[in-house]
Amino acid sequence: MTPMSVVPGFLPSTRGLHFRNSFPPGPTVRLGPFDTRWIGGLGDASAGLCGGMAWYVRERFAAGLPIPADTVAPANGSPLFQALVRRQVLSLEWMRTPLGFWLMAARGKDDAARRTRETELPRIRQSIDGGRLAMVGLVRHLGWNPLEQTESHQVVAYGIDTQAGTTILRVYDPNWPNRNDITISVEPAAIRQSTGEELFGILSLG
Repeated sequence: MTPMSVVPGFLPSTRGLHFRNSFPPGPTVRLGPFDTRWIGGLGDASAGLCGGMAWYVRERFAAGLPIPADTVAPANGSPLFQALVRRQVLSLEWMRTPLGFWLMAARGKDDAARRTRETELPRIRQSIDGGRLAMVGLVRHLGWNPLEQTESHQVVAYGIDTQAGTTILRVYDPNWPNRNDITISVEPAAIRQSTGEELFGILSLG
């Protein structure tokens, strides 16, 4: 049994954003008169800004800064919206993040699960043991089609516990604001999210 490790002082209900990752259709980036929504999921806010929200939360926590009190997603073009979009772009890591999602999805279920256990979980544990929030990617589709990557998701892990062969991650999930009970369970025969979404593998995103 590995003892539970948590990042001191972090709880989604107090240090996570208080609104849901749900935005109306609209361009995330404006280039004069040009509508940038042709750039796939990055171009339209309705595809979500989970990476930007997760990055923003981790950045504010590391800097000791308070989280905005907003309980409704910010309007398109507002300062907070623009801050989330900037961090959404940063979370892509020059397209390394989408490539990582694609490669794990293309591996198939068994290989994705094996990499999750052997490579990704130790990296996540190292971050949390060091007192750092871990950016985590959730792979929710399988196959080679890159257009299905919008089904995948980014969260922040702040706790990890391993018992009897099962590792449990405690996470801030932008889709479930103010919830301290959201977990990812990596079991011997399955990978599950406590909220029921399909899950095939996880990625350490730093």
